Amino acid sequence: MAGNQRGMALVSVLLILTVLLSLGHILAEKVWQSSRQVADAASRAQLFWAAQAGVEAARRQLATSYAGSAGWRDLLSSGIAGSYPSSPAWVNDIHGLSVEVFLRDNPDGDDDVRSDNDLKIFVLARTRGARGGEVMIECLCGFDPPASGDLPQRGPGIAGADLSGLPVSSYGITD
Repeated sequence: MAGNQRGMALVSVLLILTVLLSLGHILAEKVWQSSRQVADAASRAQLFWAAQAGVEAARRQLATSYAGSAGWRDLLSSGIAGSYPSSPAWVNDIHGLSVEVFLRDNPDGDDDVRSDNDLKIFVLARTRGARGGEVMIECLCGFDPPASGDLPQRGPGIAGADLSGLPVSSYGITD
């Protein structure tokens, strides 16, 4: 009988040890998942703010380069109206993240994707994280007329037209 009790005690100890190890594994897995989620959230936030900084850098560069780039003609790529070019206008390095900046003209009535006549332009900033995350921010940027005078004439009756009263749906923004 003493041999049966020792065997039963061994089985009981092994069963309790198995349950405790399983609980320890589950707890360690939950801690690991939580840490990973926090790191992913921090990475997404860093990507978002880097893309936002890319848009702001593009605004500064566009505001100072209108005259020097022939009314942004040098920066706007020819292509299909309403779509971005396949290659970025420039790439910014923001805190170690590469932010690609794409430009396209808004539908301003001149049917020319390389010609801006209303000082409004779409800016898309895209950045990718090391673990595969990607953030894209698009905005329609408007600028004040250059100090040298009105907008250059790009088409009959279009240059200098105030299109700010048009509904946003006419800007051609798509998701």
